Amino acid sequence: MSLSWKNTLIVLLAIVILGTGIRLYNLDNNSFVADEFLDINSSYGYTQTGEWKAWDFNFGKLSEVNKNVPRDERATIYKWQVAQVFHFLAPTERNARLISVLWGAISIGVIFWSTFVFTRKKEIGLIASFLFAFSISGIIFDRTLRMYAMFLPMYLVAATCTFLALEKTYQGKRMLLKMMWDKGGLNLPYTLLAVLFFILSLLTHQLSGTLVFFVAVYLLVRAIQEFLSGKGLRNKYVFFFSLGAILIFVVALFFSDFFRSYAAGLIFFDNNYGYVKYFFREYYHPFVGLSLVAFGSWWLATRESLKKESLFLTLSLIVPLVMAIWLWRRNMGAQYISFVQSFLIILSSIGIFGLWRIWCERFAYSTKQSLIALVFLILLVPNFGYFFLENNTFHETSTGDNPNYRKVFTYFKKNHLESDVLVTRNMRNYYFADAKVPVYDLGDEISKTKLSQTEVEKLMAEYQTGWIILSDNDYDYVAKGMKEYLAKNLTKVSNDQVRGSIDVYTWGR
Repeated sequence: MSLSWKNTLIVLLAIVILGTGIRLYNLDNNSFVADEFLDINSSYGYTQTGEWKAWDFNFGKLSEVNKNVPRDERATIYKWQVAQVFHFLAPTERNARLISVLWGAISIGVIFWSTFVFTRKKEIGLIASFLFAFSISGIIFDRTLRMYAMFLPMYLVAATCTFLALEKTYQGKRMLLKMMWDKGGLNLPYTLLAVLFFILSLLTHQLSGTLVFFVAVYLLVRAIQEFLSGKGLRNKYVFFFSLGAILIFVVALFFSDFFRSYAAGLIFFDNNYGYVKYFFREYYHPFVGLSLVAFGSWWLATRESLKKESLFLTLSLIVPLVMAIWLWRRNMGAQYISFVQSFLIILSSIGIFGLWRIWCERFAYSTKQSLIALVFLILLVPNFGYFFLENNTFHETSTGDNPNYRKVFTYFKKNHLESDVLVTRNMRNYYFADAKVPVYDLGDEISKTKLSQTEVEKLMAEYQTGWIILSDNDYDYVAKGMKEYLAKNLTKVSNDQVRGSIDVYTWGR
């Protein structure tokens, strides 16, 4: 069975439409959570002022509380796109997340292209695109107001172009470019593309630096393979590995601040094994994913005789996972490993295709029967059970992990008095827009002080009435023993709109 390019593109377009529809469905059902507030504030602030400063929806002006230049200027290449949307559409949850959905659609196409580059088979590219269309990780982050939706395709293109720069023979007629390949073993056009997309990826997220590490491991392994095959140490892999090591040394020596900004994110011998759970949640069982990846790597290297491609894909998967578990100095979260899911999907797709080919070789199937067998194998892989959970990216109840800030602050706005003060994280002001209520900000992970009994008593003396609204993780910014103090000395609100992992207390009412 062989697909024409016309039929391939028709099927790919259908997958893109399907995947985009999934990402658009109920896009505004769940309220903003966590760092989405940071991005809505800074994006809308840029729309209003042309500066990367957080907007305070509470007072309708630039925030005087949440001033954090590094945070506001983070991933501006992504947030600029969001800001442009607000020139034409209102800053609703749905409209704010549209750029992520757009990048999700682009990712489906990029995964097809990258898979075709590594496997040279359109069929495997379509399988990979379909799997990403239903990818739990892909869907979640393509429906979230964060840069991760853009980070995945930028990183994947940069990695793929890096492989092509190292291994794709230059077949053009330009003498300079031909000499670069013949003498230096480097495909210059793809090198320039790799550098461009690596920069774009780096501007999207600092974890793009992971590319340097896994490419270094690839070069080292290839250098060892060349040496063991009797070709000695005079090869391009040794040269580029050595050149890279020298460049890192030079950067560390002469651009120490820049180097430290990335090196600070590393710690040796950590134990973030929870990343494995995030990594394989695409499947009904981790064993399914692990088996498909291992088989796909073997199939590509042996049955398709694409050993370099297999090695590159396998290392692009293993090295970031190993780094996430033992080297990354950051709070563990699914978002930090999501950009590597594309390689997991590509290798899984190769595994599915390989199993299907063996199946067809073993049994004399007709074309129709073989297609049915392929569809059967594909549908066995995605974790469709996620879509039927009580709490997911499309729908969340009070039993979910994330509080419904929209409901909570709607209740607050409906019942607050002019004499009120509000104690919460001020970055959530999107949901108490135009309330013009004074806010005692809990701060964040960089704060040096925590909400104490003394501060609460001072606020109660200054303001006749007030609210304290805390989600579960807010207690990281509250002094020890305060949860018991609040429950004993203030009134805890019980209402249908205040449910889940959030506590609301009032006084003076």
